Amino acid sequence: MVKYKKLRFYIIKPSKYDDDGYVIRYWKGVLPNNTLACLYALTKDVKERGILGEDLKWEITLIDDTVQRPPYGKIMRHARDKDAKTLVCLAGVQSNQFPRAEDIALKLRAAGADVLIGGFHVSGVMATLPELSPELQRLQDAGVILVAGEGEGGHWEMLLHDALNDNLRPVYNFLGDLPDLSDAPIPEVPPGTMKHYALSHYGTLDCGRGCPFGCSFCTVINVQGRKMRYRNVDKILARIRENFHKYGITNYFFTDDNFCRNKNWEAIMDGLIEMREKENIKIHYLMQIDTQSHKVPMFVKKAARSGCQSVFIGMESLNEENLISVQKTQNKTSEFRELVDVFHSVGIVTHLSYIIGFPFDTVESVKKDVDRLVSFGSGQTSFFMMTPLPGAVDYKTALEKKMLRDADLNNYDTFHETHRHARMNPGEWLKAYEDAWHR
Repeated sequence: MVKYKKLRFYIIKPSKYDDDGYVIRYWKGVLPNNTLACLYALTKDVKERGILGEDLKWEITLIDDTVQRPPYGKIMRHARDKDAKTLVCLAGVQSNQFPRAEDIALKLRAAGADVLIGGFHVSGVMATLPELSPELQRLQDAGVILVAGEGEGGHWEMLLHDALNDNLRPVYNFLGDLPDLSDAPIPEVPPGTMKHYALSHYGTLDCGRGCPFGCSFCTVINVQGRKMRYRNVDKILARIRENFHKYGITNYFFTDDNFCRNKNWEAIMDGLIEMREKENIKIHYLMQIDTQSHKVPMFVKKAARSGCQSVFIGMESLNEENLISVQKTQNKTSEFRELVDVFHSVGIVTHLSYIIGFPFDTVESVKKDVDRLVSFGSGQTSFFMMTPLPGAVDYKTALEKKMLRDADLNNYDTFHETHRHARMNPGEWLKAYEDAWHR
């Protein structure tokens, strides 16, 4: 049993500030946030199972700060209600979103609301460092609850139970208890959400988590682990059918960091093929994969037949020395053109991810590599500046070597120079990055 009979629960995905200090907010978004969908499904599951009391009254509000203004006044009024528990969760907070999340947290905490904060920044710091970083310590000192790790596996109901008994701990660290996802609730978009997005037929879904590789710039392997974990295939397909019939969602971004390493990739694709060919449910999707995916037997052919339209591939660099230095030795630059050609041959567009600012990059080498990249004929490419993010081995190394020169986490968005580069002067690196986009 719990102390309160009513829970007002606000789950907020923070935006970030632009370079002039304004909150980035759009009239319409592109994709609903998958973290919000995960936490809504977990919350709904706890509610429906009645484990916090059959008579507990729930008010669940999801807010995507990039397309909605947080209702501060309403939350503050609710926080003064002694007969109900008001709980705020700042969810999925990345490092570049942390300053915005901190401002929201301190504002609502000062009004008396219980505030939780989780996501890759909190988890990354706690996975990488032996003690809390100054910004996390600041929030803890203000009474904000720090949550590291994932909400599945009973973690979410534990947090809600403690909140409803006024018994929240200062820190919840679930990083050492990576949950089994096979029976976890499937991410669900709550009613009314899609009106905030321009593409109302587009959804997100993580079919699995983790990545088996060991890239030193990657936060996923230290936060979600190198051991792959998978959702139940039947539940995934059931959610896709439900979303189609209830909300008209026909397109997906499968947010798995490496879909081709999901042991259930073929069963999921076979299910989508059956929907398309026998039920006339024409699902399309984008997925993230590695550079060896085209060698997985039947993967490319089944991807095309099951409705895959685009693949986001972590190519990252055409410099072999760079790839060795960041432990991405699974990438073979001699195979990259074949990789692009194989997917294009079945009508799937390749979208290449390319990082500028690895250790062996220079202004001239970046120009040559980008010219070579263009020659591959990929459908799209996105460029990023190498950024040591909490949770990555490179972050810990940068701290130890005192390489970081930017204390503003708002700039840790892969679009800013955050540390000194050994072979490019300040400003040269940014120009090389911008020139790559122009090219």
